[in-house]
Amino acid sequence: MARARNIKPGFFKNEILGVADPLYSLLFEGLWILADRAGKLEDRPLRIKAEVFPYRDGLDIEAMLTWLQDQGFIRRYVVAGKRYILVLEFVKHQNPHKNETESEIPDPEEIGTKPELIGSTRADPGFLIPDSLIPDSLNSDSLLPAAAAPAQRATRLPADWVLPMAWGEWTVAEFPGWKADFIRNEAAKFADFWRAKSGKDATKLDWQATWRNWCRNAKPPGRSFGGAVSDSDRAAANAQSTADAARILGFDNLTPETIDAEE
Repeated sequence: MARARNIKPGFFKNEILGVADPLYSLLFEGLWILADRAGKLEDRPLRIKAEVFPYRDGLDIEAMLTWLQDQGFIRRYVVAGKRYILVLEFVKHQNPHKNETESEIPDPEEIGTKPELIGSTRADPGFLIPDSLIPDSLNSDSLLPAAAAPAQRATRLPADWVLPMAWGEWTVAEFPGWKADFIRNEAAKFADFWRAKSGKDATKLDWQATWRNWCRNAKPPGRSFGGAVSDSDRAAANAQSTADAARILGFDNLTPETIDAEE
């Protein structure tokens, strides 16, 4: 459920977002309204796009979220096989209304304290109007990350690359119908494909994100997902069966006229 959040003109002076594509700023603001009172939300790029950019096509929300994480604005994490996003510094600079429900999303497992307890003392939310947009509620530097992330350089896939365990665990959680052999085969195809590439197309900033996109575009193994068979698929299968039968019976070289004549 989308919620109204606070913003201040200082947001537009952020030195990282200010020189990047404006769509990153819009996506970041969109995450605020989708996040719960603790700054957490489900990491579901397709749903996020539908909520934040319902009329824009051609956006790679997965890559945009990765960029926001690389710059220190959000954190993406997995708990019990489910993916979530934590908007960093959210509870420090936002003041949800006191009637807003508590977060039901788990914290990142390695964080020992609750996100809502991190940061400076907050204003009493009882004095806030529900769904308010208070212009002066953020400091001018409120959206700056604690420390600027070092610039990343695109790299080639390592020559000795093998599928990391964490990547494999993500794949199993995301695609429960995939067997281990199928995942290993996809990893081998992934490695062969990117090692054969040359030039700038062969380098990536985030190989894990590249693997995730590879899996999402992979053809499912057989019919393991139980999808309905289309009329065109059924017709093609019938035509192939007929051709196979004709070949076995020795009729594959006979024309319809020849068959009629013999009858």
